[in-house]
Amino acid sequence: MKASKLTLLLLLIFISCNKSEDLNPINSTNDYTKASAISSAFGTANNQYGKPGPYEVATNAVRGDCRQLFGIASKVLAAIKLLDPEIRCSPAFPYGFEQNFSTEVFYPADIQNLEKLPVINFVGGILSNQGHYDALIKLWTSYGFVVINSNNFINTAPTMHIYGAIEAAKLNDNPKSPLYKKIDLSKMLIAGHSAGGGASILLSSLSQKTLNIIDPRIRIIGSFPIQPGPLALGITVKYPTFITTGELDLIVSPLGWPILWQSNLINHVPSWIATARYATHFSPTLDLKRNEFAGISVAWMLYRGQNDSTASRYFLGSDYLLSSDPQFIQGILNPLAVQRNKKADKL
Repeated sequence: MKASKLTLLLLLIFISCNKSEDLNPINSTNDYTKASAISSAFGTANNQYGKPGPYEVATNAVRGDCRQLFGIASKVLAAIKLLDPEIRCSPAFPYGFEQNFSTEVFYPADIQNLEKLPVINFVGGILSNQGHYDALIKLWTSYGFVVINSNNFINTAPTMHIYGAIEAAKLNDNPKSPLYKKIDLSKMLIAGHSAGGGASILLSSLSQKTLNIIDPRIRIIGSFPIQPGPLALGITVKYPTFITTGELDLIVSPLGWPILWQSNLINHVPSWIATARYATHFSPTLDLKRNEFAGISVAWMLYRGQNDSTASRYFLGSDYLLSSDPQFIQGILNPLAVQRNKKADKL
């Protein structure tokens, strides 16, 4: 009983956060959970991009009932509306008894009819399950991205992002894969939540020379750390970065390290930071209608990954839309107001 209580407490305090199968795609519908009556996401970006895009989603991800100890804790969190009530878990440890070091892929179901697509390399937070992020990952995929979702339930170091990059290259090079020659490794976006967000910053600090050791085709074109963990410094970041935090996040305080030694220290490349009103640490795991980060995350991916002129308006220009989106805290004197650095100002 004490172990169960301790596990639930750990999950409540620091959740955010597979199984590798042959790629027999499972088509996934875009029927997401209805929003809770407690709160709903709002604002310009959520109204524009906080709903599924034009592509149906296929995946090799395996999902089932959240049966084991941490899975039961997920159900408790869902019951009090801190997680998506429809959440399903992968069988990776500690939510199941299979290997915890795992990766899975999401992609447009009709990818054979499409040109090469940019790839999002995502890692969740500590103690998380890959299934916690299904709604957000399917959203990104539906706008024309391949998404690699990697997890070892610790996720603090950039190890899983490196593993995800290697997996993307393997899928692209395997003639038996439905993704054969369909992944544009020169357009890789790094993303992560909590521990995985901190790992995103760490990976974004690697030089191109180091990335060449992983695969010489890889080019990082942007980084999206959501409520990132503390073990990363902004001063070493080498690629355009957009950090997001949550106003009601009691785990990664928006007034803490995301500003102090991450965003404030990114000086060599363009960077942005925004704090979502009413967002908690669990917001990225919620259904789309309650996920304050959903719409702006799509805008970022489209801007950096597809050079989309409409999405770029959220980040570029003197009147960039992020600086007036009511979902995010604004105001010249507010330390949590949307900001961008001088490099971003000049774009």
